[in-house]
Amino acid sequence: MKNLILKWLGLDDPLLQYPQRDASDIEDMIRKYLAQAYDLDGIASKTDDMDYLTQDLESRGNRWDDMADKIEDIDMEDLLSDLEAKLDLDKIQELDDRLTELLAGYKLDVKLTQENF
Repeated sequence: MKNLILKWLGLDDPLLQYPQRDASDIEDMIRKYLAQAYDLDGIASKTDDMDYLTQDLESRGNRWDDMADKIEDIDMEDLLSDLEAKLDLDKIQELDDRLTELLAGYKLDVKLTQENF
């Protein structure tokens, strides 16, 4: 079975079969081979990046929950009164009235003519 596993890993080198080889040497060779064949450091780095992204998304989700709570706590009447105070609706109405007076004596006349090119 050991030989089958070594062959499957591509480590069927006859040097590995000698009993005088230390087990730690074989482990090191297998680790090096797997690291080269499968880019274990790159995979580990990618999993660390994915872990960071998931933690970041989880913390963003908590921030959205906090924002939803804040939005639910907003008093719409206070918000509308603040907007009305900032807009100063009386001045807007005065401007509308003045524009209406200025345009009171005018009539809009539109004439369409066809041109031959």
